[in-house]
Amino acid sequence: MDIETISLGPGPTDGSHHVTVYRFGRRGARPRVYIQGGLHADEAPGMLVGFALRDQLQRLEADGAVVGEILLVPAANPIGLAQDPAGSGSGRFDATSGQNFNRNFSDAARLALARDASPPEGDVVADLRARMLAALDGLTPASRLEALQSALLKLAIGADIVIDMHCDSEAVTHLYCHSEHVEQAAALAQAVGAGVVLHAPLQGGASFDEACSLPWIAFRDRWPAKQVPLACFSVTLEWRGMLDTDAAMAENDAMALLVWLAGRGVLTAPRPTTRHDPAAVTPLAGVEVVTAPHPGLFLAAVPPGTPVTVGTLLGRLRCLPGGNEVDIFAGVDGTLYAREQARIVPAGAELFFIAGKTSIRTGMLLSA
Repeated sequence: MDIETISLGPGPTDGSHHVTVYRFGRRGARPRVYIQGGLHADEAPGMLVGFALRDQLQRLEADGAVVGEILLVPAANPIGLAQDPAGSGSGRFDATSGQNFNRNFSDAARLALARDASPPEGDVVADLRARMLAALDGLTPASRLEALQSALLKLAIGADIVIDMHCDSEAVTHLYCHSEHVEQAAALAQAVGAGVVLHAPLQGGASFDEACSLPWIAFRDRWPAKQVPLACFSVTLEWRGMLDTDAAMAENDAMALLVWLAGRGVLTAPRPTTRHDPAAVTPLAGVEVVTAPHPGLFLAAVPPGTPVTVGTLLGRLRCLPGGNEVDIFAGVDGTLYAREQARIVPAGAELFFIAGKTSIRTGMLLSA
């Protein structure tokens, strides 16, 4: 295992901020995998799985089982980790700009094409990866947030597989992917026991996984005669809910990921031990977001992972300050995969997320 430290420049409290990268396998080997956790620095499960992966990969590397190259960043957001407004430890949004840490990543394809719009030659994938990396190297970050996003994207832009680990509020494990990656995402989902795969040709918001996958769509559309492949399979993997931080669970999650990577030729071990049911594969545009009609006390009646139909009672809201009770129902058939963990909510709070099979939304599909 090699350890690399990437500085983001001076920080406000400890004098510096840096990203720690753990490298396994031989540099330049293929398949190349990039895995990160904690881009939203208030989400512990992905970081916990990340460190479990680090420890398990050390043992596998010592046994000579790492065939490809794996770059692992268990705690990808030192800026968010250093934030502690009013003792809340919030790490989803940058305290300086208010920006979601997982939005507005650079468009590496657009930047590369601005520098060199000529068709790729020779090894098309290697050529385009080099162009994107050169374009990202040419950026001058105007803030520590931009420095962080640039550093993370440069680590991932040359990878064959990118896994960005997050969690929801209260949820079953689920994935977000590009619509052309559904088959691969469904296989990953079954390996890790995910309940839902949500796909879209464009999620909106320029999140990290799309910053890695969408450039290949752009290149393919720019030069159809070159038959540019979709050379990066990139997903957001949501490990259940905020409080799902059991150590044994994280070890099992890490092992499930390693089993899937072994099936992709990245490792020579381990072997499958558990066979999960297939996940529900649905369009991200088919998600019903059920919101609170009033401020109140939130009383959920249905746990994440439950199949529901139109009219299923999902929960109740004891409105504040009056105390009258309002029932909350499902408006679509599908799988309730996530719900809010707070029990006192404002009007408009997103209480339930139901993965339906029919598209009902357009535009920006990701929540804040």
